[in-house]
Amino acid sequence: MSSPFASVVFAGGGSRCVWQIGFWEVVAPVIGLEPERIAAVSAGSAMASILVSGQREEALHHFSSRMEANEKNFYPGNLLRPGVPAFPQAAIYREAMLATFDDEGFRKLQEGPPIYILLARPPRWVGARSGALLGMLTYKLEKKLRHPLHPEWGLKVGFVPEVVSSHDCNTPEEFVDLVLQSSCTPPFTPLYRRGGRSVLDGGLVDNVPVVALPKESLEQKTLVLLSRPYPEGKLLGHPNRVYVQPSRPATVSTWDYTSPEGLMETYNIGREDGEQFLQRWDG
Repeated sequence: MSSPFASVVFAGGGSRCVWQIGFWEVVAPVIGLEPERIAAVSAGSAMASILVSGQREEALHHFSSRMEANEKNFYPGNLLRPGVPAFPQAAIYREAMLATFDDEGFRKLQEGPPIYILLARPPRWVGARSGALLGMLTYKLEKKLRHPLHPEWGLKVGFVPEVVSSHDCNTPEEFVDLVLQSSCTPPFTPLYRRGGRSVLDGGLVDNVPVVALPKESLEQKTLVLLSRPYPEGKLLGHPNRVYVQPSRPATVSTWDYTSPEGLMETYNIGREDGEQFLQRWDG
């Protein structure tokens, strides 16, 4: 059976993105979902890589166990301790990803379809920290005023998209660095640099990164996996694209790294929504 979708897009959304794993697990084997390419951003790139490498069980274990051991999302006392982060998310993220992508997991990732991962370069007229603040303010304001499916204001104020393929990474460490760079959201993460220049969360350009797909693939059928509910009308009228979304809000928030129960509940919502999708699926 040939794959019904040539491309799949994974939206960002932090811990909420685990919904995508649950949905994929139920739907992919039934409809024969084997895309030629994937586009992803931020935590969506982590979910895509976990699925492509077949490391779902390992990844959920590594993330859940580290969340179980983490009491708080913010440790204010560490603000007075040089070199000790007040926000634990970046360290947990990196440790869990490195534990997931051992040599075997990384080999499987490189044998699978390329994952085109979206990064955002800040405008040249602002510094790294100012760029992070500008990006978040722009993103939040547009989200509040326009509720867009594909944001536009980040590009208008000067953020520049950059796309890097998972196949360009030579080691698990290089790949995990790329995922963290695409997820760079201070203060939850440090400021990251790539190629000597500042880089920020690609979601500041577009948190639903269809833009990361090669242009020649846009005429082919694409499945877009969101991480939060949007008004149904926004999902319609996009030629060659099928958007799917959670049926209800996730039980874990974007940067909540204290709730393995919420993580698994969100994963299970994805499985339930996958079953509902299959009931409507007509090929």
